[in-house]
Amino acid sequence: MRRLSCVIILAFLGLLTACTNSHRVDYVRGKEISAQKRYVAVLPLVNLTSHPYAGRIVGDILSSELYAATNFTFMERTAMAEKIKGKEDDLEYVMDKGVAQRIGRELGVDTVVYGSVSEYRYKLGIDQDPVVGINLRLLDVASGDVLWATSMSKTGGCWFVCEDSLNRLAQDVCQSMVSEMVGELNTHDS
Repeated sequence: MRRLSCVIILAFLGLLTACTNSHRVDYVRGKEISAQKRYVAVLPLVNLTSHPYAGRIVGDILSSELYAATNFTFMERTAMAEKIKGKEDDLEYVMDKGVAQRIGRELGVDTVVYGSVSEYRYKLGIDQDPVVGINLRLLDVASGDVLWATSMSKTGGCWFVCEDSLNRLAQDVCQSMVSEMVGELNTHDS
């Protein structure tokens, strides 16, 4: 009886951990990132999803995580919009390194963060788990070098024990991505 109870508990714990899965790829050039004080613009993330505001939502979450975890100086969204007035369409579709570099020069920053949101939805099924996929690049405007690149997809949710939202999952993914970059920066600052 005791053995059966242990098996049931282990099976239940296995289900809980199996419910949240993620895949992640990182590339960090920490020494180059921390070599200078960075003035950064977080460009609007390209929305590749069917959710109409996924790029804006995830971009705002990402900006908050970067503010909290780094010592970068950031260009505010309103200042960015003022400098690019009349070219706002360019900002909505930045997926190319050359375009990101050109916009960074126009903005007068030395670093830009750009990328896309590839998933932002609830997966259809019995429990409709949230799914978030984000792809990011940190670009040195002067050299055109990508200093940080990361992609992460994660499915949230769990059975009967908790509830999960798209926003909470996006916060978790952004926090995880930024933490990895900051961890690499700290190893090069020491």
